[in-house]
Amino acid sequence: MILKPASERVPPFPHVHFKDMSDEELIDFCRGLYAKQGITALSYGALRTHSTLYTTLYHRGLRQTVLLERLGFVEEYRAWKAEQPIRHGAELRERWTWERVVREAQQARLTQGFLPPAAWWQANGGASLVQALYQLGRTWEDLRAELGDFQSSQFVESRSGLRWRSHAEASLSNFLYARGVSHRRGSRYPKEYEDQTGRAYGMYDMHFEGRLGSVDIEVWGDKPNGADTDNYQAKREGKERFNTDNPSFLGIHFTDCYSEERLAQILEPHLGLVEPFCFDRPTDRVIPSTHWSNTDELLEYCRVFATTQPNGEFPTEGWLRKRGKWADRPGPAYNTLSIYIKTWLGGVRQLRELLGQAEVSTVKWDRETVLERWKVFRETHGMTPNSMRARAARGQGQFEPETVREAGRLVSAVNKYVGGSAAADEATGFRPNRRKPRKLR
Repeated sequence: MILKPASERVPPFPHVHFKDMSDEELIDFCRGLYAKQGITALSYGALRTHSTLYTTLYHRGLRQTVLLERLGFVEEYRAWKAEQPIRHGAELRERWTWERVVREAQQARLTQGFLPPAAWWQANGGASLVQALYQLGRTWEDLRAELGDFQSSQFVESRSGLRWRSHAEASLSNFLYARGVSHRRGSRYPKEYEDQTGRAYGMYDMHFEGRLGSVDIEVWGDKPNGADTDNYQAKREGKERFNTDNPSFLGIHFTDCYSEERLAQILEPHLGLVEPFCFDRPTDRVIPSTHWSNTDELLEYCRVFATTQPNGEFPTEGWLRKRGKWADRPGPAYNTLSIYIKTWLGGVRQLRELLGQAEVSTVKWDRETVLERWKVFRETHGMTPNSMRARAARGQGQFEPETVREAGRLVSAVNKYVGGSAAADEATGFRPNRRKPRKLR
């Protein structure tokens, strides 16, 4: 056998000198591993078994995720990874996928007769299913729709007890309910609509009682019929033409139904400016009415999630998203959960209020921070935090609940870091007006 010169030889596989390879040679080598062993060869663990291969890739900026992108195997790897079990000590557990969530939810639906709410799962050893649901970027409504559960799959119940065909309609219903406005499910269009458009029938989405009488509502979507966008557009145009001369007609885009501010603007000509006053639950005063139908399961999930933390306190947004000092913490990121908390509950600080963890502050307190916020509060509200608390307790004046809670937090903070409210007033240059009572003559 004639040997090639040493400079042209490829070292035997166990002794490949990866450090001497170019980036392209390293990528070609990994492509060869894939050709022989399939996508499993590109897993982090498999790459680590080949001497200094992964170390070399890492130092060249070819981490596993980058390598998969360069090879064009990102989607294949993601699909393979989703099917792999998770090792829990000596035990292998099935990984949570959307298919598994649906499968287990279907089994519960068959035994219970309906899809149980999140609280039922958490009370019956199924908290991991609820957690997986949010981690996968899904909602409880997605699961209901997947199962075809009549009680809430295509129908979303609002506080009025009515069932609606979408979350947007339920949000609008909650907005009206919170303001004591009578409303009902949409009725069928008159026969003239069928004659004019050639359609079999049409349904309004909702009717409510405005200042000048009943208002006929259509909640417009973008693609409510899936891929049949053209058909929906024609249907919408037909309804708009039919209602051209209807002074009581109002069309609202579905995204506006999720915003208190936008709905208040849109409905002002029909309702005036009405503040919400119908509250059924303690959380209703702090959660926008347009989010009431979305937050029940999310709050329960967050309550259980907090119990999984070492101190029992719900973590910060940075912890959820693995950012800043939490970038290298173990475990997955909860980006989707963070988005839901911000969108539906107003952020982590607000969530902690709802969970009864107001004392768990995201602010790093120290003497300087406390004094600065004490001074700002006094200048903003025209009184010290302890004065506001005292007046609120006596029912003297109308104060926002969150402002009173903030005053309480500041009083607690100055007691701990400054030595009391009197010391805080003195340190910030505030002199209470203590006029002596006039003598009686």
